[in-house]
Amino acid sequence: MPITEKEFKIGLMVTALLEDKYNKTGHMRKEAGRVAKLYEDKLKKFGKVVNPGFFEYENEAVRVASQLKTEQVDVIIVIELAYQKGLIPMRALLDFDLPIIVWNTQLVQDFGEDADFDLIMVNSGMAGLPELTSSLLRAGKNFFVVSGSIDDQEALDELSDYITAARAVARLRNTKIGIIGHPYEGMTDLMQDNYAVMDLFGCTTWPIDHDEVTEAFETIGDKEAVSLIEEEKSRGRKIEVDGDMMKRSAKLALALERVVKNNSLDAVAEFDQIWLPDPKIGIIPFYGTSRMVENHVPFTCEADILRAISMLVLEEVAGHSTFLEHYILDYKRDQMFNSHDGHGNPGLADEKSGIDIVPTIYYKGVNGFGASFNYSYRPGDFTLFSIGNIGEGRFRFITSEGKTMEMKPRDISAPQTFFKWGGGSIKEFSKKWLLSAPSHHHSAAYGNLNSVLKKTADMMEMEHMVI
Repeated sequence: MPITEKEFKIGLMVTALLEDKYNKTGHMRKEAGRVAKLYEDKLKKFGKVVNPGFFEYENEAVRVASQLKTEQVDVIIVIELAYQKGLIPMRALLDFDLPIIVWNTQLVQDFGEDADFDLIMVNSGMAGLPELTSSLLRAGKNFFVVSGSIDDQEALDELSDYITAARAVARLRNTKIGIIGHPYEGMTDLMQDNYAVMDLFGCTTWPIDHDEVTEAFETIGDKEAVSLIEEEKSRGRKIEVDGDMMKRSAKLALALERVVKNNSLDAVAEFDQIWLPDPKIGIIPFYGTSRMVENHVPFTCEADILRAISMLVLEEVAGHSTFLEHYILDYKRDQMFNSHDGHGNPGLADEKSGIDIVPTIYYKGVNGFGASFNYSYRPGDFTLFSIGNIGEGRFRFITSEGKTMEMKPRDISAPQTFFKWGGGSIKEFSKKWLLSAPSHHHSAAYGNLNSVLKKTADMMEMEHMVI
């Protein structure tokens, strides 16, 4: 099931040893249940929380694991309220191959002079957590630690980043990427083993015959195409494409949308040029592919699967994504000009400069030049993200923070921006970027995302390089 149809779920495990042959604080069980509910409520803003309730013994740990499995949770957060034998939470955690977050938390900020032992029994998880974390290490489990009280904002922000990273990991684990056509011939950075992609990222890749798009194209009527064109006009977008060609481009856009829906695709890596010689279509699909990206279905050019994956990650961590490549180093402004033919995300455009729909100037099909977008991206904090193929079935996250700069869009029939690197000169940026094993394509999104993307890489046990 694609993750877009599956609700993200946080599994909560709250445990402590209150009473056994030696310990006699069983009177605290009701309070422990109440505290577990407080932590559940605190986590609800991050997603649906599955809380099987406070547990104490091995048979209860088995029940907790069974419930979280049944609910198909995507991440597990473990809290110890007081000391607990390591075997008890491990009895549950050994059953999972999911991101595990150990939240070393408590209700109180300090240990006051009027504190009693009952307060200790719901605020002393640090007593048992070394036993748990060392057991997780012995078991080879990948886990993460957040420390801070229940209202510690810094800790909550860190926890939010980890949960966001877990959302991205879950998205990939349930992702179906369609491949239409083939990678552009000779592009070595697009040569990878798609089984390794499935093994490492969890994504499955499925070939979609380009004729399926042609068949869908033939079923789209003029009325549907005109309706889409009028919708664009109502958004203030200026259309400079002649009527028949714009109608053809709109039909192709709607055909792509239909094929995505019919095949339950989360993203598509396609070869734009595949429809150029097709007498029924005969144009480039830039208008339609950009429209899909704007509607949160990543599309990449030249059948670039790894960039489709990186865009899916950005959809989760930033709520949006786009597709770019480096063009010109502007040494005078100390910036890098980024674009990619007519392909991008018009939803991220700078409205002040306008969004024009124009004929492409790049590729001519048997029926002429299709529609494209021309606009500049809005200014703001911006993160570039590429997944580098570093050989032997291994991949690397490569990220770099900077800013997009306000600019007048050049007349190039393409989305575009100037990127100013946050680390210094663009000359130094270009050296570091080239040495990181990137693709000639990259994805991007607004925000300073190095930290959350590092957490995502860590959850996937993947190398992360910051430029």
